[in-house]
Amino acid sequence: MNATHNKKHILVLDKDNRILSVVDDLMHLGNFDVHVTYDPNAIYDSAKSLKPDLVILDYKLLNDECEEICQDFKQDSELTGVPIIVVTTYKTKKIRAEAYKCDALFVKPLDISLFASRMDYLMAS
Repeated sequence: MNATHNKKHILVLDKDNRILSVVDDLMHLGNFDVHVTYDPNAIYDSAKSLKPDLVILDYKLLNDECEEICQDFKQDSELTGVPIIVVTTYKTKKIRAEAYKCDALFVKPLDISLFASRMDYLMAS
């Protein structure tokens, strides 16, 4: 089998380069094909065409965009099974993970081994 065929596709929305360090770490953690978009309006179409195994969102988007993106994914029949991880620097946002309907919420600075473990678990589910 082709090695690129085994790669897990990860779609990252990073509006202001806040989670680029996470993306860099991902590139070294495993056999991932990481796609980064900087436009919240393009994430949905990107996900439809890419069919990612995982989506990582930067919490710090305008207004409630992060919450809306999570809800849009979970309400779409093609994307509902795609796990979503939200990364934030705000410790107080941790309690809102359920409201976002995301599968995991991590507060920076990240424990990269815990983050990687959760990614593996979500993509295997």
